[in-house]
Amino acid sequence: MHFHLDSLWHAEEGAMEFALTNCGDTPVANPRLVYATLTRCLRPSRCTGARLIRRQANFHEYASDAGFVLQPGETWRFTEFNLTRPALHSNEGPKSAGVLLEDGTLVPAFAGDLQASAAIADTNASQNAGLTCGVLPEPQQAAITEWCATAPVHLALRTDDVAVMRSLLQVADLTRRLHPLAPTPFVLIAKDDVPQLTVEADQTLGEDAYRITWTEGKATLQHGAGQGLLYGLITLAQVLTNAHAEPARYGVPRSGQIEDAPRHGWRGAHLDVSRQFYPLDQVLRYVDILAWHKMNRFHWHLTDDEGWRLEIKAYPQLTEIAAHTGMDLPVLPQLGPDMTGQGGYYTQDEARQVVKHAARLGVEVMPEIDVPGHCACVLGALPDLVDQEEPESYWSVQGFGNNALNPAIEGSYTFAETVLAEVCEIFPFEVVHVGGDEVAKGAWMQSPKAKAMMRETGLKDTPELQAYFLRHIQNFLIGLGRKLGGWEEVAHGGGLDPAHSLLFAWTTIEKTAELAQEGYDVVSTPGQAYYLDMALSDAWYAPGASWAGFTPLDKTYAFEADNGDAALIGRLKGVQACVWSEHLTTMARRNHMIFPRLSAIAEAGWSTAENKDYDRFTALAERMPRL
Repeated sequence: MHFHLDSLWHAEEGAMEFALTNCGDTPVANPRLVYATLTRCLRPSRCTGARLIRRQANFHEYASDAGFVLQPGETWRFTEFNLTRPALHSNEGPKSAGVLLEDGTLVPAFAGDLQASAAIADTNASQNAGLTCGVLPEPQQAAITEWCATAPVHLALRTDDVAVMRSLLQVADLTRRLHPLAPTPFVLIAKDDVPQLTVEADQTLGEDAYRITWTEGKATLQHGAGQGLLYGLITLAQVLTNAHAEPARYGVPRSGQIEDAPRHGWRGAHLDVSRQFYPLDQVLRYVDILAWHKMNRFHWHLTDDEGWRLEIKAYPQLTEIAAHTGMDLPVLPQLGPDMTGQGGYYTQDEARQVVKHAARLGVEVMPEIDVPGHCACVLGALPDLVDQEEPESYWSVQGFGNNALNPAIEGSYTFAETVLAEVCEIFPFEVVHVGGDEVAKGAWMQSPKAKAMMRETGLKDTPELQAYFLRHIQNFLIGLGRKLGGWEEVAHGGGLDPAHSLLFAWTTIEKTAELAQEGYDVVSTPGQAYYLDMALSDAWYAPGASWAGFTPLDKTYAFEADNGDAALIGRLKGVQACVWSEHLTTMARRNHMIFPRLSAIAEAGWSTAENKDYDRFTALAERMPRL
């Protein structure tokens, strides 16, 4: 169920009107509205359209007339005339609200700002040539001929389509979470002269395309069948939010048009939650930020040497042991903010919450379970997966000894299949990322079990053993209807079936085209431009890594994954930011390293190279939300 509450202040009568719209698919019989506000009603209540049931201090409960049914798309309106005092500010309406169902269930309702008694917007045309639409990523085409002299505060949706209402509610709620000081951009029930928003499906537009046309201050949003509606609403929310915050720089069109569609299908951002554990609320906010940037893929790096972060019911040891570092644990304290160790994981219900939250915002979640390498915490928690006769004979680039699942041990396959089967139950996205990166040169070469396997199979070295293991995993995933995602090393040792693979090029800028030439679909995420753990400069006190050099904002912004190489045609699926967390030990460092470079990659994924403008971008990027 979804409910949207608008409240309207009528100064002439000293009254407050409430309009509760059912944005769900289910009729609601005899609803009761509960809300909390400082503009309280007095007893006895003088209300039309409802009756007061309870009032304690700022808490109010009103009931509808007996037998009333609030149908999907319909609005219950009532007005209270006996109030303690006049409302003077937009925040003096309901601060929170909910709907009590007949069985006593409380369903939260989105409570919009209290609307003024007259429209704030002055829509007399302005020819201010200095204004722009505050939209990031930059739209493909924008032709504005007139600006509102004063930016309107809201747009009032005109529709009886419940699905459109729900999308508008999602974007209004997203805006409030990311810009809590800004007015909510959309209302369903409005005072006179609030500019109207009309929404229309247009089958001639691409799936994720949209067109916004302003005529005398009224806006019409036409959209394709995919995420075009969502992206158009986010654009409108950005326009209103930024015009309210910086009216000298950003405006709301009175007449003109934006036509827009994404450049790349894959516009992703990765987050490593193994090296530093991010609480659930931070992960949800990260998804919000991606959606505000019109990014559509969240690559959730859930496992690595330092910690396993997802509940797997078949292996409770993974969350009891492998999710923690400590002085008396198999993995000693690693890279945390102090030497006591750290721990944490997401339950399967929490992971599903992230998937559901992301889906409402047009973001699909790709999980990563890193195998066969980067498994130090796994092997510490599950010693049956270790060849006990293998000496410590290889070390990962990060310094972990013997940290890779052994392809010669049958339990390695059982483990991977069991884990991935549970993962696929949680994450519906078609691609499951299995890592496949940074297995040390010489891994397993001193394992008696691996030596015996190599004699039997004719496999010669570490890359071929890894490829053998990953081909097995790929076939398992194919059986579940999924593709295998992996880092570029998946192509080593003979590689996998490109038809069922999506690879991520990271070590060099040239690697994207090289993988495409081998027949793989590829996402470009080079360390030299798109790894957001790289230091911003070569200054001694600039935090970050440096193996790929330092990456100032202008370098990230200027990078173009599509360099014209013919091999990339049809194979380059898009671009992705990578956030590795070794150095991100505080929130201040996270924000310093991730932003605004994440915004630059979002614009590279959406906007054409010809539309990119660094000065425009840097001004607007400062207004984009942070963690």
